[in-house]
Amino acid sequence: MKKVAAALLCAVITSGCAHSVSGTAGASPLQELSPEQQRHVHVEAALRAADPCGLLDESVVRAAGTVQQYGSAVQLPVCSALVARPDGATTYVELSVLPSLLSDTALTGPETVDGVTVYRGPGADLARGTCERVFRLNLGTLQDHVDPRLATVRAGTVAGEDACPLADAVLNSAIDSMRSGLPARDAAASTQVAIALHDPCEVLDVLGTTAGGRVVDPQSPPTPFDCVLFPNPSRVPGSEVTVSFTMSPVKENRPPVPAEPETVGDRCRWTSPMGEPIDITRPRAGVDEFTRRLGHAGAVVTVHGPNCAAVARVADAANTAFG
Repeated sequence: MKKVAAALLCAVITSGCAHSVSGTAGASPLQELSPEQQRHVHVEAALRAADPCGLLDESVVRAAGTVQQYGSAVQLPVCSALVARPDGATTYVELSVLPSLLSDTALTGPETVDGVTVYRGPGADLARGTCERVFRLNLGTLQDHVDPRLATVRAGTVAGEDACPLADAVLNSAIDSMRSGLPARDAAASTQVAIALHDPCEVLDVLGTTAGGRVVDPQSPPTPFDCVLFPNPSRVPGSEVTVSFTMSPVKENRPPVPAEPETVGDRCRWTSPMGEPIDITRPRAGVDEFTRRLGHAGAVVTVHGPNCAAVARVADAANTAFG
């Protein structure tokens, strides 16, 4: 199995409509970044290239019942599975290589499993039928030079039942799968959209010297599917434009791409579906219509910033790079 190289290039960090740069913003060429910024770029690249479904072994999930859905249709760094048990109940499992909102209690009960730090947390939540485990990702040669990057396994079943045995089975399998490095995304995989293999900062390859390069803030959490950049060589603070990759359910008619960026509050935004969608629902799966729609999703590229002309230029570059 291919593994994620630790020295992948090109990333930018931080997202959202409000963005501030702490420290010195990094220029586009990697060699112009500080060692700390370079390590941050490499971490984002490793997380972006890691396949969450490579850590969520379908055969392990299948032991719980018939797999109804399996893939990364909700979020790019998340692989999820929906399983119909023999008794008719439904079980789900999610594995995220970029978890958010980890509670303090989730990071309790530390232990080491085959050399990997694992947090068992508070254990089974019987009232909800859920269980969460947290573990440290293997970042290869970066491991000893950066802060630990954590992943989560979340399992859920019917209220009153213990979902931790399934969560632990997935956890143990994930630890085994990353012994020699994180499993890499496969361009031919039906469980993910094609844009998942791309770096949003590839727009800079199209913009060239007309842009001012990416912004790298090593004090911020990694956001491997966002790219914050200066749209002009002058690199004026406050002029940054963000390019983001997300997933969205496919509606009956995919929305037309706006000819020009739209003004939203005091910012401009351009959003477009990009590439072919995926459908992670298995044939003849007995799922309701809402669940089926969630499993039929496609990539969306969003470009936003304070200046509509700059957003339009970056949007054109995004169309060229990813369309």
